[in-house]
This record gives sequence, structure tokens and C-alpha cells, in this order.
Amino acid sequence: MDHKDIKAELWEKLEANYISLMRKWLKLKPLQLIEQAEEIAATKLVYSELKDGGYSMDYLEYLLRFKNPLEVVRDKWIEENGSEMVHDDDITHALWSIADKQDAEQDYEPDEAYISPGQGVGMC
Repeated sequence: MDHKDIKAELWEKLEANYISLMRKWLKLKPLQLIEQAEEIAATKLVYSELKDGGYSMDYLEYLLRFKNPLEVVRDKWIEENGSEMVHDDDITHALWSIADKQDAEQDYEPDEAYISPGQGVGMC
């Protein structure tokens, strides 16, 4: 898969993930929305940053392995930064951490279509 295909495939997933989350948020009551404000803000921030695809192809290709890459990066972002304002270096660090440790494969559902034979999925 070339760079253009990787970006396009990831964009489709991010868009679908974001739309799915928005639909979920629209069903929440006001107090529930307030309680999830950090998650919502982090999701919007990560979505906005990733949709441009200006990050390492290795990171972007690795994110394709997950059904919900937006959730994977959002959760890492919250773990490392809370809902602070984004800086490109911070997102790059979150992406590096996800790809380097590869422990997200234990906590998030993989997308079998993007796992090449022989890579397998680690199980606890």
C-alpha cells in the first residue's frame, strides 16, 4: 500500500470513528456530556490533528491495524496529556508510544484486514 492509500484508508476510518462517537454523544443527557467533556475534547483534538495525515507513514500505517484508531490515539493522548492544548510534538510522541510499545493490541480491537500474515495479534 502506498502513502496515498494509507492516508485515504486511515482518513475513512477516522471519519467513521468520529461519526460513530458523535452519534453516541448526541444520545447522552447533559450531565453525561459534562462528565465526558475531557474525552470529547481529546477526541476532537486528535481527530483534527490526524485528519491532515502529516505524521510518519509508519505511525499512520500502524493505526490502520485497529478498528477504531481514533479511540487508540485519543486514549493515549488523555493518558499522557489530559485535555491540554495540542502541540505537534505531543501527538507525535503519542503516536511513537503507541507504535513503539505495541501494547494497544492487547486493549483495542484489531482490524484483521490490515494485519499481514505472520504478524498475528498478541493475546494476554
